[in-house]
Amino acid sequence: MFYSSLEIINSTNYSISGEISYMTVFCNDVDFTVQPNYTWKSEKRLCPIVEILAFVITENGVFLAKPFISMGTMHDSFEIVQNGDCNFRVIKMKRVKEKATPQLLQATI
Repeated sequence: MFYSSLEIINSTNYSISGEISYMTVFCNDVDFTVQPNYTWKSEKRLCPIVEILAFVITENGVFLAKPFISMGTMHDSFEIVQNGDCNFRVIKMKRVKEKATPQLLQATI
């Protein structure tokens, strides 16, 4: 069984390097690098995610973002955000469901 590919969105103005850890020993951890305001995408994956670490590289040094930690998630979209000076975190992106376009009824004569 394959899970969908994983995407990590860098919503900061800094480069980020990190590591994705999976639930079982059958899946190797994956390193990633994503430039400012870009998205990194993985190939399809086999295992649920237990941790995403992100190191934010700024002109003031390298900062560890508050990691995403789970018992094992199949979620496929994450974002690295800045919460203040040198304060970063990895969060799950929420999927916005598209609203159905209302159908207008036409009068028949």
